[in-house]
Amino acid sequence: MPVRLAVAPGTAVDAVTTGTLEVIPAASGTSTVVLAGTDGATYTYRDVTAGPAAPHTRVTAGTRIGVSGPAGVTFSIEVPDVRGLVDADEALQAWAAGISVNVRALPATIAAATAAPVRSQVLLVADPGAGTVAGDLARSVSSQLVRVRTGTVSDSRGSRAGRALAALAATAAASHQLMVVVLANGTPELAAELAARLARGQDVLWVAPAGSTVKQAAAYRAIVAARPGFRVESLPAALAAVRASQVSALATATLVAAYASTAYRLPSVSAEQARTVVSWAEQQLGKPYQYAGAGPGTFDCSGLTMDALAQAGIAVTHNATAQWLQTKSHAVAGNQLAPGDLVFFAGADGTLTAPGHVGIYVGDGDIIDAPYTGAKVRFDSLASIGGYVGATDPYTATPGLAAPAGLNQYQSFAQSLADATWGPEQFPYLYALWERESGWNPAAANPVSGAFGIPQALPAGKMASAGLDWATDPYTQIIWGIGYIRASYGTPQAAWAHELAYNWY
Repeated sequence: MPVRLAVAPGTAVDAVTTGTLEVIPAASGTSTVVLAGTDGATYTYRDVTAGPAAPHTRVTAGTRIGVSGPAGVTFSIEVPDVRGLVDADEALQAWAAGISVNVRALPATIAAATAAPVRSQVLLVADPGAGTVAGDLARSVSSQLVRVRTGTVSDSRGSRAGRALAALAATAAASHQLMVVVLANGTPELAAELAARLARGQDVLWVAPAGSTVKQAAAYRAIVAARPGFRVESLPAALAAVRASQVSALATATLVAAYASTAYRLPSVSAEQARTVVSWAEQQLGKPYQYAGAGPGTFDCSGLTMDALAQAGIAVTHNATAQWLQTKSHAVAGNQLAPGDLVFFAGADGTLTAPGHVGIYVGDGDIIDAPYTGAKVRFDSLASIGGYVGATDPYTATPGLAAPAGLNQYQSFAQSLADATWGPEQFPYLYALWERESGWNPAAANPVSGAFGIPQALPAGKMASAGLDWATDPYTQIIWGIGYIRASYGTPQAAWAHELAYNWY
């Protein structure tokens, strides 16, 4: 979706990545500049007085390609199907923040989906001044699928620190670990020294101290442009209102963990959900087909998928066409299928636009489905079923909810944090969940259970992990609640599905 950046006319517009430019003149005197990046993405700049006049001009990241026109700059990103790699909204927010010189995340490359190995190990490097950020980040990143080990730089100033970081980076490179650096005294100079010493192919996520100056932001952008494996993340301006150091630290950790998970393909909660769905579906093999059946003894096609997804806290309608409409905004290309994806076919009672049959992809070109009357739940080959419509990822948000306009300051804060953690599709589920639980009242108390606050924590004291002011500060409650949902359900959508099924989450 195009985004209007807060860029004054006459501001320099830089290329986001290396690629080929095409300039499309407009009658207004400004142009549309399309950059086909070598990262596989297409970047479109509108309302630009373009610099390079010739089409198909080769540029590198950071090259000045023009200045913003009278209307400012409208920027959009189209990212190819890089399932499990980088979210387009994350990339867009990163670029926008870089333009305003408030360093956020600046991914230099978006690799092909098969280019980088899935990383299950992370090396977290901190200095004593990092405080609680390092511990919070370690807890946010680690899971049953991701192992985090820590390293310490005793003095994060001078070339000695650079050598220590380089030694740790060499260790991380040898074991294919992602390196995340959180230094209270981190500077662009130290980051540049580390970047210069990196082994080929080594990835480093540098967590810049909050409040970077204009000069420092420019230095960070130069490092990222020169070193594709080096990325920068810091607390975004939207969270600047959070003053308490412990809360700010946890907010930083939550955002960095979310960015690391998408940008570096850390195994995600959705992968766990998919395994749960496939495992449960396999347990239904051999049970007979029955029209409108939804278990436990019989199933039709959509009843099987509905019950399987429910095991992972995901609610879909008992109808193949409805499931397609609910999930098709997150389509999956045929060569990107992963176990747990839904696969749709026209079926005997459907069409190519309104499918009548659905199954669950299990890998190696096979699905589990309940095919028709007289058959049983079984494995079928994709190639053996005619009328293929497409495949979708049901673990990403599905449409159906919308947050209202006119959010209050607490809700706007929650939206900023939710967008940065999961993407903008998830906030409507978060809004609905907490509207139902507490009406977004930070003093809401359940007289029966004792649940408290906006997220209705039970026991209420659990929110102390986000800040000692949890009983009175809605920001602390929101940060804790988002961390809880991410750790327990993966996404607000999954938490909302659980709420609908059990009246609690």
